[in-house]
Amino acid sequence: MKSSIIGVIIAVVVIVIIIAVVAATYHPSSVKVTTPSSVTITYWQAYSPEESAVFYGKILPMFERAYPNIKVEVTNVSLSTPNFETDAASHKAPNVYYDSSNDEGLLYAGGFIVNLKNYISNASYFNQFTSGTVAAESSGNAMFGLPVNENSILMYYNKKFFPNGIANNTNALISQLQAINKTGVWGIAYGMGADYGYRFAAWLPGFGTYIFAGKTTGAVTLNNSAMINALEFWYNLTYVDHINAPLGSGSGVAGAGGLEGSLFESGKAAVIFDGPWDLVPYVKALGSNLGTAPLPQLSSTGLYFAPLIGSEGIAVSSTAASGATAAQLNASTIFAQFLASPQVELLMYNGTGDLPSDSAALNSLISDANINTLDPAFAAAENLTATEFSPIEKGILEQENGHTSPTPSTPQMNYWYSGVADAHAELGLYYTNRTITAPDVAACLQAFISSNSTNVLGVCS
Repeated sequence: MKSSIIGVIIAVVVIVIIIAVVAATYHPSSVKVTTPSSVTITYWQAYSPEESAVFYGKILPMFERAYPNIKVEVTNVSLSTPNFETDAASHKAPNVYYDSSNDEGLLYAGGFIVNLKNYISNASYFNQFTSGTVAAESSGNAMFGLPVNENSILMYYNKKFFPNGIANNTNALISQLQAINKTGVWGIAYGMGADYGYRFAAWLPGFGTYIFAGKTTGAVTLNNSAMINALEFWYNLTYVDHINAPLGSGSGVAGAGGLEGSLFESGKAAVIFDGPWDLVPYVKALGSNLGTAPLPQLSSTGLYFAPLIGSEGIAVSSTAASGATAAQLNASTIFAQFLASPQVELLMYNGTGDLPSDSAALNSLISDANINTLDPAFAAAENLTATEFSPIEKGILEQENGHTSPTPSTPQMNYWYSGVADAHAELGLYYTNRTITAPDVAACLQAFISSNSTNVLGVCS
């Protein structure tokens, strides 16, 4: 162990070296026109407290020094497409917008944000990002957002409950969790009834299906035995085997800030499913007892659970949506490229654990993790050495670079994810209230997503 001060100093030195290495891949000159003499643009973001600290403390001042003639007015908002659409109707949408790829895909389909390939002249610029995030932020030949991170869910686990390591197939893992349950600790904290569609999609490939027939395109493929088996798998783990805590539905359940996180961080649950965005609170809570691993192989099928790999991205509003002038469009594109640059993505990682979508930046983390020298500031602040932290990041990276599914960018994904169209209502009625069956859920979601409806269908009411 080492002091937090020394750890932070080392982490800063490491990150500066990494930034110097990858900086050559960032070329603001790829924007078609030069920086305007003076212009103001607006930016909506939805950063976490940790992300906000990095953005306001380091990233925004860095941009202001590099582009003193571009003033950025920043507003923190929730990831809310309807709010954007409401403001766009009166040409008052923000010039630059931070959101999930599915929301941005919907906004692009509606003409609210631009194809950035029309504003960035260097076609090779887009090759710097990982393929999964490019797929999530694109539609055909259009790129509607610049990815700024890379994420999928994985298993976080408490090492003290797995002295011999955690199993990588469901039969062995369930045996481990049953033994843990006998000690009065929940094997898993997973509130399926409160699940966001992003997370539930991970279980489908294990049973041989995806949301769409062609993984990212084609007909919706949810009303089938594979979907039903996925639903019943978690129902049985919860109500039959009593391995998973019956956490119910609604807000305040999922993630590090909800009931799941409370059980896991307090040592009352051995496993939780979450993404890199919640790495910092788990590091703070468990320290060197924190373990990470990819989702397991389903023993009955031989297939792996495969979470969606996606990103959040930076989009630029169309003139119709924001009333932007040519100068504002240019400045917005410059700002978007800056936020998606490798040095900025590494700064965000160093403070928050958000994995970079830039290939060079991501590869630098992979290299350091493989030789046990990865020690970002948020880990060093908890007195974790590089040798202790690197294996934690390795498990995350193994999931991200192993068994994942591409995130579809079709507008229909917004109906899988958002509002009444996500899995909350249907899964809650099945998993929490137990008033409908798994076949009901499968049929409802199939019809709901296929119709692009804005109302819950009768079978689920």
